[in-house]
Amino acid sequence: MIETFDIPFDKIEVIKKLWEKNRQYHEDSSKYFSEAYRFICFDDRIKDFKKFYKDTLKITVVKDNSEYIGYCISTIVEGKGEIESIHVDKTKRGLGIGKDLVVKHLEWMNKNNCKVIGVTVSQENESTIEFYKKLGFYPNTLYMQQKIKE
Repeated sequence: MIETFDIPFDKIEVIKKLWEKNRQYHEDSSKYFSEAYRFICFDDRIKDFKKFYKDTLKITVVKDNSEYIGYCISTIVEGKGEIESIHVDKTKRGLGIGKDLVVKHLEWMNKNNCKVIGVTVSQENESTIEFYKKLGFYPNTLYMQQKIKE
C-alpha cells in the first residue's frame, strides 16, 4: 500500500538512502560535474534546512509498505517557493509519484501566497527538465560554470 505524508525536519533521516540514490544518479549522469556530486554529503546538505520554520519547509515522503520510495523537500523564502530536492526510486518511476509530490508542494506554495515558484535542474538532466515542463515550469536563466580543473 502506497501512502504519502509529511514529516517534520527532525525525521529527515528517513530519506537518507533515497537522497544518496539521488546524489548517485546525478554523479553517474553528469557529463561535466560528476566529481562535484561525488562529494556532496547528506548531513551537510540538510543542515541548510535547519534554519527554516515548519511553515516555510515542507518534507513529504512516499512509503510503499515499510519502504520509503520517494520524497520531496520544498522551502519558502520571502514569497519565493523552491523545490529543493525530489527523488523517486527508479523501480517506482512512471507511476505518477513524482508528479503527485510536486503538485502537493505547488499547492502548499500557492496556499502560502508564493509569487515566484522555481526549481533548479541540471542542464544535462533532460528527462527531469521535460518532467518539470509538463508541470508548467519553463527555463528562465542559464547559469554556466567552469569545470574544476584537476
